Amino acid sequence: MTTDLFELWRRQMALANGFAAMGPFAGFVMATRIAQMTREAGAPTPAGVAEAQRMVSEKMSAAFEGGVAAGRVLSRMSCATTPIAAAGLMVAAGEAAIRPANRRLRANARRLSRTGR
Repeated sequence: MTTDLFELWRRQMALANGFAAMGPFAGFVMATRIAQMTREAGAPTPAGVAEAQRMVSEKMSAAFEGGVAAGRVLSRMSCATTPIAAAGLMVAAGEAAIRPANRRLRANARRLSRTGR
């Protein structure tokens, strides 16, 4: 029981650290995109329009993928035999939900950090 509780705490901390680690990447991506949109304020370029469309569609698909992944994990909730097992499934759902957004965020940060962007 104590080992299970410690493992649950460790996973919760790892999930919280994962959220925190996304912060600098999110800040960079947002600042870069805002700067691009500001430069194109009066006369959007085709590349700027494509980036804006990409920004919206990626968020929608990451949210959908994360929701589906979390739902798959939570569908096993009826199999949880203890409160710790149920809490573990909730942490696993959080991990599954954040994964698609984290993957896209890091890919965008890499792409937007290339010179010439």
